[in-house]
Amino acid sequence: MRNSILSKGLFAAAAIAVTATGFSASASAQNRTTRTVEVSYADLDLTSADGQATLDGRIKGAVRQVCGGYDTRSLRDMVDHKGCVEEAKFSAKRAKVSLIARAEAGTLGTSSVVIGGS
Repeated sequence: MRNSILSKGLFAAAAIAVTATGFSASASAQNRTTRTVEVSYADLDLTSADGQATLDGRIKGAVRQVCGGYDTRSLRDMVDHKGCVEEAKFSAKRAKVSLIARAEAGTLGTSSVVIGGS
């Protein structure tokens, strides 16, 4: 029982913590910023294809919000944006697999996830 409670607590804290970090135009680590967006899935059946597709759409929108746009005339901005998007998508994909597995096992313990990046 203790292990189950611990697993649920850890899962709730880390569900889909998408981390995508980048540097500002000055390329200084001191100027690194992180943004997050909460994505709810309380209304979704993650054991169904429709529920998973809806979650995919919400995650995609959250990644767009977190990583934002970029100046197409700036190579640095393009590279930073691409890195943010790739890292955010990779983390979200890993966490989504875990969410679906827990939903199928009946142990899904939270109703929203946090998408973050910089």
